Amino acid sequence: MAFAKKINLSGQSASTKGDLVFYCLMLLIPLVQIGIFYFGVNFQSIMMSFQVYSTVDNTFTWDASRNFNLFLNDIKEPWFWSMVKDSFVVWVASQFAGTVLALLFSYYIYKKRTLSKFFKFVLFLPSIIPGILLSLIFKFFMNTATPVFMNKLFYGGERVVEALLQNPNLYFWIITIYSTWIGFGSQVLVYSGAMDQIPTEMIEAGKLDGVTPVREFFSLILPTVMPTVTTFVVAGVATIFTNQNNLFAIFGGNLPGTDQTIGYYLYTMVSGQDSMGNYCYASFLGLVSTCIAVPITFVVRKILQRVGDR
Repeated sequence: MAFAKKINLSGQSASTKGDLVFYCLMLLIPLVQIGIFYFGVNFQSIMMSFQVYSTVDNTFTWDASRNFNLFLNDIKEPWFWSMVKDSFVVWVASQFAGTVLALLFSYYIYKKRTLSKFFKFVLFLPSIIPGILLSLIFKFFMNTATPVFMNKLFYGGERVVEALLQNPNLYFWIITIYSTWIGFGSQVLVYSGAMDQIPTEMIEAGKLDGVTPVREFFSLILPTVMPTVTTFVVAGVATIFTNQNNLFAIFGGNLPGTDQTIGYYLYTMVSGQDSMGNYCYASFLGLVSTCIAVPITFVVRKILQRVGDR
């Protein structure tokens, strides 16, 4: 018996070592990818935040004050704070649609109500069509098809209706709704998939206790999918300063500064052929945005964890 036990322990030790080697090999590829494509790239960007690019001799020189002074000058301008406000408006709209409305739609689909499969297909459709093609279709629809339709419907074909995306009072809200819609379907699919994993026994027990659909949603469904909700909301915080709201896909680089988002501003700074001189300042703005987004992310994550633990 002692000999058999010794063999068993030896075999268990070898198996444990083999598992450890297997796990290390499996983790090697993603760790290398993170090291190169995240830390490596971001390390270079951080270094560029404290440098200045010379277009004369195409060299980088250390000058930490120049980008900081440019930033101080920008924050004194009204257009800069308008970009900050628009960035938060886009984030709030996307989070409201991606959390509150997406959960309600997902629950409707989960309960297999009338036309639930049709809604599921329609909401997922924007994820199938390429983004640039969808933006071109949307732009044509708003600027050409919709004015013609409104002219014939309301004015009997006797008045020229302005293209909606050329109306300065409307186009930002129209594009925000459009951007929210094209990202809405994927979140609905994820939430509905998470709801499908809820044990049917728990739902049936709730029905036996006489819970209403509203009580079922808030007491059974929502607490179960709360980890998925937390993941989406926390990940969405990082997009406050990177979401360009599909403005570049529709307007290119010709949008006025008062109607931009921080993400659009950063993208247009580095997207042109002669944009190398803007890389350092764009890196500095990215670093500032990260310093602001990180604490917000931790606060939001802590709040959602407390809500989920109740």
